[in-house]
Amino acid sequence: MLESTPFIKTHSLSTESSKAEALSAGLSRRQTLKWMGVVAAGVTLPMLSGCEDVAISAVKMAGHWPDLKLPKITGEGYGQDPNLISPLTSPWPLTMSKKQLHLAAQVCDILYPRDGDTPSASELKVPDLLDEWVSAPYPNNQADRQELLPALVWLDEESGRRFGKSFTDMSKTKQFSIVDDIAYKEAESDPRYLYMANVFDGLRTLVTIAYFASPEGTKDLGYIGNIPIAGDYPGPTPEAIAHLDTILDELGLTEYAYS
Repeated sequence: MLESTPFIKTHSLSTESSKAEALSAGLSRRQTLKWMGVVAAGVTLPMLSGCEDVAISAVKMAGHWPDLKLPKITGEGYGQDPNLISPLTSPWPLTMSKKQLHLAAQVCDILYPRDGDTPSASELKVPDLLDEWVSAPYPNNQADRQELLPALVWLDEESGRRFGKSFTDMSKTKQFSIVDDIAYKEAESDPRYLYMANVFDGLRTLVTIAYFASPEGTKDLGYIGNIPIAGDYPGPTPEAIAHLDTILDELGLTEYAYS
């Protein structure tokens, strides 16, 4: 279900020039495949599928949900024993068009715009990760594909209905006016936005995981793990040992105290 307060940063947006540079630069397939492996490890269920449980076909119709006839992805996956250290360069073809990637980049940057020295989602190449995600031949990824790509079309068509322009051609203020209608809990009570709101919630979750799984996003969180220790391992701090001893004593396991 939808969060009452969506995970959207509220600082200033990245410039259009930096966004265009980020999209044109792209990532290597090797980089995005490694990144997708990290993101997939944090996803236990399809991010965007399953909306039929909360929004039946009538709600789709009320919300002008696009009925896309997307071709089935038939590319090969990694197999039973993937090498995630040195993955294949391109085990499946990418499927998102430039227009889809550009629109996805604008949505990603609404969720995670540039904040001082912290890059925006598009600068971190999150749209590239989304392209890998919906292009992968696995069942969960393909279920997400059936929701994510129509959601991009919905944004464009809703922009046309309201303002006579595509989503990417509108001002940020008008873009926000559409996103505000699908990003908050109130959308659950409006049949026009219910289905899209649930898909957007899944998209927001996927973008969030992708953003903070990147090196820059991890730094933004203040996470300091995965850093090699120079020299011999110094062992746990006295405070950590004291805490562990207390827990072991409470559990009657003092014989396993750190020594």
